[in-house]
Amino acid sequence: MKSIHLILAAVMAASVPTLADAQTKPGASYGGGGSSTVDLRVCNNSGRDATVAVSYVQPGESRFMNRGWYDVANGACRELVSTDNQNFYFYADATDGSGRSWRGGHDLCVEYPGPYTFYSGDSTECESWQELRGFVPFSTDEPGTWTWTLDP
Repeated sequence: MKSIHLILAAVMAASVPTLADAQTKPGASYGGGGSSTVDLRVCNNSGRDATVAVSYVQPGESRFMNRGWYDVANGACRELVSTDNQNFYFYADATDGSGRSWRGGHDLCVEYPGPYTFYSGDSTECESWQELRGFVPFSTDEPGTWTWTLDP
């Protein structure tokens, strides 16, 4: 299992994949005959409860699948979704009223209060009931479980 730790400075300095890049199917580059599924999960070590949104483009699709909110208590881990895409995006808000969030530079729409599931294109224009948030982009070289850790 790989663990992804948010290093905001490094993530924001990296280039953000385009919608076309987000459609890459990992099985094409993983080089194995096994499953190409990526199981996305979040572990919360932040000292506060949080709620998480995830976005990804399934291979063969031309739109982002956006899902939220997944409540993740402090000290807990939660399985979110499985995809066969090597590129995915996370965003999280603390639920304690502190205003703390875990964000990046890839703008996508969310819906409050949620839960929500909707498709969106490669636009940063949200519907009137949605809000734009900066998601953290991630990419993996191999299938398996990937964990995003929310740190303080």
